[in-house]
Amino acid sequence: MVKILLVDHSGRGHAFADLLTRTNQQAIVYYAPGCTAITSERIISLPWLKLSEPQAMVEFAQKEAVDFALVTNAGALANGVVDCFREHQIPVIGPDKQAARLEASKAYGKKLCVKYNIPVADFAVFADPNKAMDYVRQVGYQVVVKADGLCDGNGSFVCDTVDDALQAIDRIMLKKDFGEAGNQVVVEKRLFGTELLLFALVDGKNFLLLPTALDYPKSDDGDLGVICGGMGSLSPHPLEGVFSMDQIVEQVLEPLMGCIRGENLSFNGAIYVGCMLVNDQVYVLEINARMGDPEAESILPKIESDFVSICTSILDGTLDNHSLIINDLYFCNIVATQGKTRQVTRGKNKGWYKGWPYGRYGKHYKITGLDQVDRSCCKVFIGQASVHPKKGLVTDGGRPIHIVGFGNNRQEAVANAYANIDKVHFKGMRYRSDIGKLLPEMELPTVP
Repeated sequence: MVKILLVDHSGRGHAFADLLTRTNQQAIVYYAPGCTAITSERIISLPWLKLSEPQAMVEFAQKEAVDFALVTNAGALANGVVDCFREHQIPVIGPDKQAARLEASKAYGKKLCVKYNIPVADFAVFADPNKAMDYVRQVGYQVVVKADGLCDGNGSFVCDTVDDALQAIDRIMLKKDFGEAGNQVVVEKRLFGTELLLFALVDGKNFLLLPTALDYPKSDDGDLGVICGGMGSLSPHPLEGVFSMDQIVEQVLEPLMGCIRGENLSFNGAIYVGCMLVNDQVYVLEINARMGDPEAESILPKIESDFVSICTSILDGTLDNHSLIINDLYFCNIVATQGKTRQVTRGKNKGWYKGWPYGRYGKHYKITGLDQVDRSCCKVFIGQASVHPKKGLVTDGGRPIHIVGFGNNRQEAVANAYANIDKVHFKGMRYRSDIGKLLPEMELPTVP
């Protein structure tokens, strides 16, 4: 028996728990806080453990004598959960608090990219909103405005006009829509090209590439609306084989590993880098110190290797001795999100919740239909949901349910996902209708 403490509360966390137990029959996953609606005998949720209380997780790990901990939640990483495990000599996979700053502070990550010659767009960092506004008025090109800190996938604004940029700075720094994450902003030159994602496992010295994926970060059909935590994903990426992964590794991942070593960062686990291919040059848009969500839900089901063994090699620093066994299936993840609902207090209508990711959203709406999903062509990953004593499974956040269709080709995977998400219901449920259907342009420049 192998005991693992997995720290997360998302569809990504459920996908990791599924991977560990699916590829190793001896694995027992304690999932903290997890979701008690997950019924697998070898995935045991611990809802009393909080992401913000690492000491309680350490005490549980010690009591149960877990073999290792795996921390995949961005907030927990930024808050130093890994540091707490290491202080108590508990083997743990995940970057410590300093290394997690690669994601937790966009300014920090960008500056390290410059230091290690990793290509990024021209950028400037501001703690003064007036100076940031003056900059966008004067710079002379379109910009992207980003809150420096963690915003749950939000807090990034691709701006067409100066007014758009000024409004973004106002929301982030003055209105404080994202709280303390908006104490600083990064204003960077807007790039135009093909967005690509790079996913890898790292042990601090070596890396192992994960399957490719396409994500859908905009809230509405047609890639319209606001940038959010993500509405779905597709794996493999439809342009796989058209762009050069060797080029991305050479221009991005290898120098990034050099940065981790050069800065003596304690970084192991998953890394996820958003890139832009402009002509024959790859630029880094963002660094994430964990696996992507919703990409994990379509990537991790492709892995057939014993993932416990992979985790052991990450802890031992011997990842270079491994390769991944990947199946040939296609996976399409559609996220059922918490949309617009009426706000009712003590039986009285108080207006409307705008719904995620546009503003406030309601919680604790009963989720039905999961028992009708065809598990022969779909996987279900539970995200921000919980179990209510009277209602059963209920929504508990912006992205409660992930329906992941699979098949022998992209069309089959997409069709299976949509046929089954139509069986799921909760008040205000909303999802995009073009996940896996809207694809990036195929006409890319030839990459040497």
